[in-house]
Amino acid sequence: MTESRRKSPDVAGNTVTFLLTKQAEHLVDGHRVKVVVVGSDPKGVAVAIAILFKRLASELVLIDVNEDLAKAEAEDISHAAAYLGNPKIIGTKDYACARDAAVCVITVGSQSYEDQQSADYLEHNLKIFKDIIPNVSKYAPNSVLLILSKPVDILSYVAMKLSGFPPNRVIGLGTFLDSCRFQYFIAQKLGISASAIQALIIGESGPASVPVWSAVAVMGMPLKDINKEIGMRTDPESWGDLHAKIIDSDNELITKKGYHSWGVGICASEIVDAIVRNTCACFTVSTFLKGCRHGLEKDIFMSLPCVVGRNGVQSFIRLLYTAKEQEMMTISCRRIYEMQKSILDKIE
Repeated sequence: MTESRRKSPDVAGNTVTFLLTKQAEHLVDGHRVKVVVVGSDPKGVAVAIAILFKRLASELVLIDVNEDLAKAEAEDISHAAAYLGNPKIIGTKDYACARDAAVCVITVGSQSYEDQQSADYLEHNLKIFKDIIPNVSKYAPNSVLLILSKPVDILSYVAMKLSGFPPNRVIGLGTFLDSCRFQYFIAQKLGISASAIQALIIGESGPASVPVWSAVAVMGMPLKDINKEIGMRTDPESWGDLHAKIIDSDNELITKKGYHSWGVGICASEIVDAIVRNTCACFTVSTFLKGCRHGLEKDIFMSLPCVVGRNGVQSFIRLLYTAKEQEMMTISCRRIYEMQKSILDKIE
């Protein structure tokens, strides 16, 4: 009887050497982009997911003092890695895994609650930063630090001091999410898409943030040309109420679900995108101002419209403020510095 079937090859010895006809002797990893997220709480996971869905990282490292949690989150995400661009995802407590990262996102620390003021958790978060930032900067000395922990303006300043990084390579999330919420609430009131709205909130990331009503526009049409009193107390349409909604947004979400994470995660991924792909995108992020000219000759971090690229904050965008907006910026700056002053002796 003639044999009609070919014999199956013997692959029991080594499936890999049979399946892959040729293996490179020296694998080149230079094109890989590593992003580190410090913190595996819901906010850290939201940041990681947003970055991975945008396929910005070929390697993502979750670092947490709770190594079991970091590993579990990394494994959970890794199970669907085939649909995220096949990144390498690691969970660890070892900061050595941050080596050669392009961006390090810091999400750890106590966050605000309804009955807390920033000063209530600043001391606690400062202690955490004294451990985290030197470790991250040791292994990723050429990275850009993106700070999400609160109070973000003060802790961005702390991160710059503890890391020794040039100011442009330390960025705070600042009022970026506030500006997004500003767009969203204006769009809701008008009944149109948020993408058609140009709206900025700058200054302190907190109660003294400054809505720039003079720059609010729909497809380039300034709303101030329609309503001269927009955002003012005398505004018959009460547009100023939107700013109060923005300030209360975090507390409302914390009350309803215990934390807030997705808005922060998506905004953080946009900043990482601008850094990794060098897009020179513009965001209202917290950045270092030496001898702040907004009525305060001090060095602080605060939010301004910034151009973000591979080197971090590459430049600022100047706005023509109204007298009222300038007055609010001065108040905002003073609030930041007064809180910053309370911890200066602990980081110098």
